[in-house]
Amino acid sequence: MRLVSSLIVVFITMSLVACLAAPFSADASADEVGIIYEEFDDVVEMQVGNVTAVVSKTMPAAMVNTVERADEPAYGFVLSAVLGYNATEDGMLVLEDVPYHASLEHATWNLVEPSGVSEDDQVAKVTLQSSVSMNRRIAFEDGNPDPGVPGIEIIEDWAVVTVTFILTVEDYESSYESIEDAPQYHVNGTDELKFDIDIAINEPIMATDLALDMGFMMMDNGIFEPTSMPQPYLFEGYQEDGVSESDPSVNETEDTTQILHPFRHRSDFKQLFTLSQDGDSETTEEMAFFGWARQTEVGWTDLENDLVELSTLYRTDGESLRVYISTPMNETVTHILHDPSIGVFQKVGFVDIPDELASIGSSGVSILIGVVIGLAAVGGTSAIIVSRNRSSEQDPADTVVLERNRYYRKGP
Repeated sequence: MRLVSSLIVVFITMSLVACLAAPFSADASADEVGIIYEEFDDVVEMQVGNVTAVVSKTMPAAMVNTVERADEPAYGFVLSAVLGYNATEDGMLVLEDVPYHASLEHATWNLVEPSGVSEDDQVAKVTLQSSVSMNRRIAFEDGNPDPGVPGIEIIEDWAVVTVTFILTVEDYESSYESIEDAPQYHVNGTDELKFDIDIAINEPIMATDLALDMGFMMMDNGIFEPTSMPQPYLFEGYQEDGVSESDPSVNETEDTTQILHPFRHRSDFKQLFTLSQDGDSETTEEMAFFGWARQTEVGWTDLENDLVELSTLYRTDGESLRVYISTPMNETVTHILHDPSIGVFQKVGFVDIPDELASIGSSGVSILIGVVIGLAAVGGTSAIIVSRNRSSEQDPADTVVLERNRYYRKGP
């Protein structure tokens, strides 16, 4: 894994903006058709415009794709577990020492209300709910007094976990509704599947942090596990000081220790990982993304709900990108709400910028995006990949992806 620590910002003339505008015009409107929603034994399938979404009914997992790629691997995630742990002095999670583990993949999930399509076919929801037990690992100072008996305490019905998947035709602004003046984040209708993760805690645990363990990967359609097709791809994380690259085929382990990296949040921005094919970037027709807010809503027994800063860690395990979104907690925490999303970029454009134009510096990123992307990427979810001509000494991965400006500016 490497961190591309320098962002390239360029001055682009209005004539170039005009040239870019045409490829990023909106597709045929999806609101003329609405959302197609079909429920089957194990999954719910939805389609809006050119984008399809498949949600599992047996575990919190989903995948998105485009109609053109129906026979190719989709972009998906699995919400695997909730981990309760005591952070190290530097705020890290040591996976081998996690004392509390609640499996979400193996819990029993029920499809509950609200699920279905709105009367005007503009909004679809799939809501899964489970009463989840928590396993607490017991540490024995002098060995297990009952050999053969697992050193585990099961906390029955530790929490009720509700995951609500939301797909819309129109764009909208998402925020934590019960929090006054909460930041708003743009959700792109047709291209972005939002999912609220609500954890209502019944039994307190003695941990300083509670992390969601999520895996992101390419999946064969309808199968919520890593694709069996040879499909090289990379994850790029847009962090405060650069762009990280993660190869899911690499198992980041040193001896028996699983290596974790801190994700450095961008101030006031929606956090972002993108998925792109590993190869000639100019042949990449679509990319996917996973986004999340850097804050979560937390409730306590004796305090009003409020927003709390998250910490995020990540690693690759040989099959997927593992992301751990962690909330500080104590025994008085009763409720935690996250609102991440997954989606596709339907169009990608490439602009090669000469060295002499790449001289503004990273402080100009927001201005550049507001001007170029705000004018060029009209409608639809689009990305512009901007790279400058490089000498042989330069890192060939020194490329900046400028998504639509919703990822770089806090909503109104």
